[in-house]
Amino acid sequence: MEISISNTSHTLQVVGCQFGVKSADWSYPRHHHHLFELCYCWEGTGELTVSGETIVLRAGELLLLKPGIKHHSRNRSADRYAFFNIHFQIDDKEVYAHLTAAPYRYLDRDRIQRTRLPAYFREMEGLLSKELLQSGPPLTSPDSDHRIVIQLSYRNRLFFQGHILLIIQEVLSLLLPQDPEPAAELPLNAGSVLQIEAAHSIEARLQNTGCVKGAVNGIAKEQNLSRSQCYKIFTQVYGMSPRQYLTQIKLNQAKQLLLDSELTVEAISRRLGFATISHFSRQFKRWTGSSPNQFRPQR
Repeated sequence: MEISISNTSHTLQVVGCQFGVKSADWSYPRHHHHLFELCYCWEGTGELTVSGETIVLRAGELLLLKPGIKHHSRNRSADRYAFFNIHFQIDDKEVYAHLTAAPYRYLDRDRIQRTRLPAYFREMEGLLSKELLQSGPPLTSPDSDHRIVIQLSYRNRLFFQGHILLIIQEVLSLLLPQDPEPAAELPLNAGSVLQIEAAHSIEARLQNTGCVKGAVNGIAKEQNLSRSQCYKIFTQVYGMSPRQYLTQIKLNQAKQLLLDSELTVEAISRRLGFATISHFSRQFKRWTGSSPNQFRPQR
């Protein structure tokens, strides 16, 4: 007998990962971005204002923000505020849907202590402390207040990326018992069943149509829906808009072609509908953090 795991092609993009210690007068202005943000309080008391609502973070507590949510951070206490912060993006459809089920998720100390999260944070902090001692004079970012930038070796980059995935897994283990399945957000009546079926039909057509220009408008017309109805139904069930879903399809196709085909980057960009190879390269790097040539295995 042989057991195999189905092929996967998903990307974790880490844009910001930092341990910070801020003084009593510290604050960061209101902003938003296209990334998930996870903030874990080590020491002191932080305050985050999220879409007009105030959340207080004390030592051992954690806050997860989904992309696009406007927020403002500050040190609430008279003492220093120490925290660990990650900005990341992940393109696994199911993980993305669960992580975006609410604008933000707060996890208290008692629940976190029952998981491996504190150990993972300590291990990451220990690695950074070791790097600081061994790597000599660190780089300092010119546009920050005493921010130290550490260049990790490839092994330690893998260590960090692996731990971030483990952190996401632990957070999901705490959230999933409370999370409804995406379709359960709709009332369980005949109307909701029709909506779910419509969303599944839209998803199937998106898979078949791919990234053809105007695909969503055409599918909405086929389903006798307005474009806004199409977006609303699909987003309720799948946790992302049709456009976001098409982006995931295009990204997965790009990665698959780069990994498994002999096509040139230019040929892949044309196949995926990009006007120029430079446009494709910029977009791919925005999605994954790597250029197509960096992503493709060296043969």
